[in-house]
Amino acid sequence: MLHLALSRGGSVIVLLAGLVLAPSVAPAQSTTPGTRVPVANMQVISANPFLLMAEYVNVEFERKHTETRTFGVSGSRFGSNDVDYRNLQAFYRYYPQGASLTGFYIGGRAGVHRVSADGEARHAFGLGLELGYGWLLGSKRNFAISIGAGATRLWAADLGSTVIPTLRLVNVGWSF
Repeated sequence: MLHLALSRGGSVIVLLAGLVLAPSVAPAQSTTPGTRVPVANMQVISANPFLLMAEYVNVEFERKHTETRTFGVSGSRFGSNDVDYRNLQAFYRYYPQGASLTGFYIGGRAGVHRVSADGEARHAFGLGLELGYGWLLGSKRNFAISIGAGATRLWAADLGSTVIPTLRLVNVGWSF
């Protein structure tokens, strides 16, 4: 009888020790699989520093709308000898992981494109889709890097329509 009481008491001690020493679930582990922890930052401003060397300038401003959606504007310019290309576009992006400004996104964009060559300028309206991925790095998640690709269909009154690819090799920026 004494042996049975000691074994029960020993079981209780082992059970209590197991509960105290067992690891707890971290907050990041309690989220649904495939989601990310939302960031406090509300916007990102970025550009591609490598294309600046090739006289190609692009700047982008993105602002958080909800925890899964953002909106923004982008502009770019490329000029060489007699040809000059410029665009100004608005975009809207969806981040399915639930953390706007970081992770995978899919989005749409619309804007105006201008090409001038040999003293003549042509304007076109464009609609496009894009896929990409963004990272926010650093202790305050202020350093932004993003990559992406897509396609834009351009319509011009006298030229018809054409599709042009859009590439974001690497944009580097600041999130705040």
